[in-house]
Amino acid sequence: MPSYQHEFPLDLIRNDPESAVELLQEIAGESLPEFTRVRCDAAEATSTAMTHLTSDSVVVCERPPYPHEKGDDPVPVLAVIVEPQNKRDDRKYYRWPAYVANTRMRLECPVALLVLTPTSSLARHFAEPIDLGCGEIRPLVLALDTLRPITDTKTAAARPMLTILSLANNPPKGEDEAVLSALNAALRSLDGSSTSLYSDYVLAALKATAPGILETLMKLKDYEFKTEFVGRLFREGETKGKAGAVLTVLEARGVEVSEEARQRIERETDRDQLDIWLNRAARAERAEDVFGEGR
Repeated sequence: MPSYQHEFPLDLIRNDPESAVELLQEIAGESLPEFTRVRCDAAEATSTAMTHLTSDSVVVCERPPYPHEKGDDPVPVLAVIVEPQNKRDDRKYYRWPAYVANTRMRLECPVALLVLTPTSSLARHFAEPIDLGCGEIRPLVLALDTLRPITDTKTAAARPMLTILSLANNPPKGEDEAVLSALNAALRSLDGSSTSLYSDYVLAALKATAPGILETLMKLKDYEFKTEFVGRLFREGETKGKAGAVLTVLEARGVEVSEEARQRIERETDRDQLDIWLNRAARAERAEDVFGEGR
């Protein structure tokens, strides 16, 4: 299992709470109550004892109050508890019901328990109803490895979370421009404050599972780096590629390259400088000519 899958980044949910509803709809379809606003629940445990009874990732769907309802505050109609689970842990069968009961009591609305797993086998394990002795709780489990790549840009813009997770967990085998164009549309549809988190997540995933398609992603003509983290890692890959091109041209022309010259070219990180060296390599008689050094 790729290392990035060992910890689903809950910051994605906290910075974009509507994404939790998007994932829930993937399982529940259109059977959700009507709502006009989605927010992250800011409630915190009031004591150490309550820490084990309260989830730290709850999303609340709200609507305006009806005329017959007292007050002007939004009315919760659904709470979604998001629980990433990357390994078997039977203690969750006791904690999750407590999360559901406490959230339901506090918000006075129905509660959905959404469990995210990296694999289908783990999803089957956690999909079993939790017997309370007086009823049961049924987790809604989404296996990320079952998400099919989204290739339609309109769908991607409307459902960015699914688009991003499907690519991160099921990267294309080759350079699938349709999938990458959809990812670009998904990233552009997100609010700027959260886009960088999604970009970082996708990049980490692709570095782990499909590093070969990163260059295709970044070369989409309208792509813009969302964070220095993304830009720096791609630029590092691009400079390595250009350094390799300089060496390839020299070797193809039969120019002997000393170990000292090779290391100097491979260490260079300035892309403009590498472009100059690449042009010189096409007519260089010696490796030193690439550096503009006379005899």
